[in-house]
Amino acid sequence: MRNGDDMTDPDRKQQAAAPSRSRSVVRAMIWATVPVLLVVQLLASAGVEASSFWSQIRQLDARIARTAESRAELIAEPLWKMRYDQVTNVLNEIMHDETIAAAAVYDDTGAAIARVVARPSGQAVAEVSRPINYSNGNMAVQAGRIAIAYSYATVYADTGSRLMRLLIVGLLATLATVVAMRISANIFIGKPLDAIMSAIQRSKRDGRAYPADITSSNEFGQLAHAFNAMQHTTSGALDRLGHMASHDPLTSLPNRRSLSERLVTLSGDAGSPDSLIAFCFIDLDDFKGINDTFGHDAGDKFLVHISGRLREAVEPQDWVARLGGDEFVVIRPEVSNEATAQAFARHLLAAISEPIRLHDKQVVPRASIGLAVRRADDPELSHLPALADIALYHAKTKAPGTVAVLNEALQRDYRRRRELELAIPTGFAEGQFEVWYQSQVDLDSQGVVGLEALIRWRHPEYGVIGPGEFLSLIERSGNNARLTRYVLTDACRALRHLAAAGRPDIRIAINLPPSELADHSLAAELRETCQRFGVAASSLELEITEGSLINNIASASETLHRLRRLGATIALDDFGTGYSSLAHLRRFPLDKVKIDKAFISEIPDSAEDKAIVGVIASLAGTLGLTLVAEGIERPEQADAMREMGVMLGQGYHYHRPQPLAAVLQWLEGQAAGSRVVTDSPSIAPEFAA
Repeated sequence: MRNGDDMTDPDRKQQAAAPSRSRSVVRAMIWATVPVLLVVQLLASAGVEASSFWSQIRQLDARIARTAESRAELIAEPLWKMRYDQVTNVLNEIMHDETIAAAAVYDDTGAAIARVVARPSGQAVAEVSRPINYSNGNMAVQAGRIAIAYSYATVYADTGSRLMRLLIVGLLATLATVVAMRISANIFIGKPLDAIMSAIQRSKRDGRAYPADITSSNEFGQLAHAFNAMQHTTSGALDRLGHMASHDPLTSLPNRRSLSERLVTLSGDAGSPDSLIAFCFIDLDDFKGINDTFGHDAGDKFLVHISGRLREAVEPQDWVARLGGDEFVVIRPEVSNEATAQAFARHLLAAISEPIRLHDKQVVPRASIGLAVRRADDPELSHLPALADIALYHAKTKAPGTVAVLNEALQRDYRRRRELELAIPTGFAEGQFEVWYQSQVDLDSQGVVGLEALIRWRHPEYGVIGPGEFLSLIERSGNNARLTRYVLTDACRALRHLAAAGRPDIRIAINLPPSELADHSLAAELRETCQRFGVAASSLELEITEGSLINNIASASETLHRLRRLGATIALDDFGTGYSSLAHLRRFPLDKVKIDKAFISEIPDSAEDKAIVGVIASLAGTLGLTLVAEGIERPEQADAMREMGVMLGQGYHYHRPQPLAAVLQWLEGQAAGSRVVTDSPSIAPEFAA
């Protein structure tokens, strides 16, 4: 992680651009305001000057008109008495007015008798004309008229001069206004915005809340106050969100997201490359049973108890996390050797196993731990969760409630398991899965009455693989139904070959996984497959387990009744390993019960096993069920089963699982005179049924 002072280029550019963005607001405000201010000022000044101009024009017109009237009175008598020199003198007297360009006097005939021109005018002039009236008491006549021409040039010049002065003063005032606005805007707008932008950039850089340092009480001060309050609230919310994103909400332990960060930190902070890191992957055993028995609220309380115990069981330098569900992780960053790491894992297991009270009931937690130990500089350090999970898988499948340590053998097994899981689609596509058959024998007549279809995988790299290794992988990959149809098709094909070989009396049994009992379309598919191969459904025997019945009572019962109506025989497989209650299972349409080989292996030496098989045989006889003993490997076991009333037997004593061609050859040899082939030929490695 980079230091807090480091900044990415975009951050640096954004922070550098922050003041310019603030100033651009000021410039925009000035450019938006000043032209309007200038125009308004000029328009106002122009309006005032226009009003003043027209007022001067009107005053000039009125003054010239009064001058004309006063001069008309003065020159009336001289004009009537033809004293024209006096008339001219009167006109000359008014020529001192700079606005008057010329004046003329006309007699009553319209002839000009006096004309005075003060100055030539290049501009348009206005003219005022007034009549000259003469009266001497006895008469009153119009002796003539006076005309005065005058110019507005002086008014225009004065007005233009004032307008120019107003423009200059307006521009200077506008400039002063711009300077004042810029200074005030920078103080009251630019600086507050710069302070807020700086706080935002600093917060963006390192994720912390930085207040905007603004002390004014105006709107920007209020904005800064609101911004600081928002920063505080946002910072708290981000802290809470960050904690929620990296921690489990139920136990407050770090979660899966924090795990990779922790591993990176451990790799970087390791004191010595040779120091060992112990990674414990913990999975609670039968946590689903806790939820089912006590409820999910009690299950949550149970998980909180476990997390508290793990916290108490570790040292301050250790790290505890919950990855989800009932999975926990504990990391000890420094252990001296693998033995010390195992002792630490066992210590955690002991801490977990202390009893807990739920709903006034005492519950003893059980857990399995997968342990992986690696050096701090190991390139696989980031893979510790997956490596420890490999060990945990081994513990859960082989010895629940224990600590399993990752080793090369477990890693090889894991790699093989992963390769097989990934190869399942190819296996189906290329026909690598083969159906082998093992005989079921009448213990009295020693004749073959049935065959059990057993799946094998002829892998191109690993050879022939038994079902115990890959059936769980097929179930996890969601291919159970595909495998069932695959075996059903091969079994119907085998029935057709058996009929052609003269053995139509032999039934073939196929195993149904629990998921198939919930599929109500199975009966229709079985009928269609039988019709396609021309065989009777009554030649098929369908084997199910106790667990699949009890866990799916309603759907299992309906599916089994549909299959039974088609004529198929229903057999209960591995009896004794589940609920083992024939009374409970009598609601289902069962025809056979197969006693698990675990009860057969110690017979006849084990009196206890003989007693158990005897009770099972008695109950089966009462309920009208046929018994089949699995795993018969020695003649004395076959004799013991026959004596206890078991009718059918199956095991290596009679026949090992083989491909159909080998089975047909073996049946042909048996018909030729051999009662029982106790050492049947094997064309592939031996596998248990």
